[in-house]
Amino acid sequence: MTALDALKTQAAADAASKIVDQFKADPDRLSRMSLDVAGIFVDVSKQSWSKAGFDSAVALFEQAGLVEARDRMWTGKEINVSEGRAVLHVALRDSDAENQRLRGAEITADVKTARDAMKAYADGIRAGTITGASGKKFKTIVHIGIGGSDLGPRLVFQGLAPLQPEIDVRFVANVDGSELALALAGLDPSETLVIAVSKTFTTQETLANFLAARDWLIKALGEEAASKHLAAVSAAPDKTGAFGIPADRVFGFKDWVGGRYSLWSAVSLSLIIALGYDIYERLLAGAHEMDQHFLTAPFPQNAPILLAAAQLYNRIGLDRPSRAVIPYVHRLRRLAAFLQQLEMESNGKRTSPTGEVLETKTCPVVFGDEGTNAQHAFFQMLHQSEDVVPLELIAVQHNPEATPDMQQKLLSNIIAQGEAFMVGKSLETSVAECEKLGFDAARTAQIAPQKVCPGNKPSTTVLLNELTPETLGALLALYEHKTFAEGIVLGLNSFDQWGVELGKTLGVNVLKDITGDVIAAHDPSTTALIKRIKG
Repeated sequence: MTALDALKTQAAADAASKIVDQFKADPDRLSRMSLDVAGIFVDVSKQSWSKAGFDSAVALFEQAGLVEARDRMWTGKEINVSEGRAVLHVALRDSDAENQRLRGAEITADVKTARDAMKAYADGIRAGTITGASGKKFKTIVHIGIGGSDLGPRLVFQGLAPLQPEIDVRFVANVDGSELALALAGLDPSETLVIAVSKTFTTQETLANFLAARDWLIKALGEEAASKHLAAVSAAPDKTGAFGIPADRVFGFKDWVGGRYSLWSAVSLSLIIALGYDIYERLLAGAHEMDQHFLTAPFPQNAPILLAAAQLYNRIGLDRPSRAVIPYVHRLRRLAAFLQQLEMESNGKRTSPTGEVLETKTCPVVFGDEGTNAQHAFFQMLHQSEDVVPLELIAVQHNPEATPDMQQKLLSNIIAQGEAFMVGKSLETSVAECEKLGFDAARTAQIAPQKVCPGNKPSTTVLLNELTPETLGALLALYEHKTFAEGIVLGLNSFDQWGVELGKTLGVNVLKDITGDVIAAHDPSTTALIKRIKG
């Protein structure tokens, strides 16, 4: 019997029990299934597993060879085998000494050179020694990217905005021109810096938005002056010059930094300028603390492993196809979108690195929204549907922006929801409520069943002490390592994304059909839509 088969067998046995009863059967459950690390408390005790189920889920990682795979990633071995690359975003969070020891002189130099260039440029802008063409200081950055070039930086800027950035950052990702129009609204071109972020500098949406923003600058300032308001972040610096971006305003990162892991690289240049290099270093420090925890903690007390084990138990053991991520933190309202790319692009696959179709299902659908808003939207379905959707409920314990009264109300909601999903509401309780309201027998028989919530629905609680650069860095690294660990158990390559390429390729072809004189062969529906757009 394989480890995954053993998990399925144990999960099927656990399904006969209620989560709330597991606490009675296992007095040490909470202490064994929760931990504090890097300013974050993680509690997986409200998951559906028994002690044996928990142990079988954690055992998956040893049996799948995670220790060896982790060491190969950390030391720069080629683990993205389909693209022939190392995966070294963790190097961006390590010290020069650690990089030298683990990865050698070349990687150390690459990381240090990039850091020094970003710091010098950011410090110059913040000090006013680097300005726009008129000599005015930059007040706003328009950050143009998509996917990993947008989701991480946008999330971090929103999360850390209470630190009162000296420079505003407006993000543009969608090729729908409305987003760019909103970003540029009210800006003074003479005080605006446009930064294009694209790993390949061929991404259609990013280039379209960048060219439109550049035209906006040229119209106001002239072509020569506009070049002083342009910068780029790319792993293909040879392509940026053709767009009028001065060579000394191009900041690179290596191909061993995957797009959805690129937050830690020059992709965050806008944040470094706006918030200051010291804030960036604190973000890296928090991520590094989680890195060291992931490297050294035993698997049963390892936070990324606990989250990964819970997901595999639900997805593989109990065939639960979705997971809801609910941050009760307005400033982390984009977390679910960030995790959608991180997890679904990494592990939403059906084949192994050698091309065989996998025998098991892989990544669940990840969705979510900020609490408490979500409670007044889709929680109805989560509480009363027969479908079981595991949840991650995320909160910050201390929020200096909130009054004590508001924060207590917020935290009471997250705690109550976790309890409600687990214990539910029985028919007997519903009947008693109806009778207390004075309903007669007929009305009670009608209404009471509608108030029943089956309960026994699992959740994980993730509680940050405060939302700081350190805890935010640790939180994002926590989910990165969770995703990597799951991929090893599932037997797939978490670091390529061939499914993304298909739509891009067809999009280029359809654009040619829309703008050209001839329409290529398509299915009838696609052809009709192209003709409708052409008019």
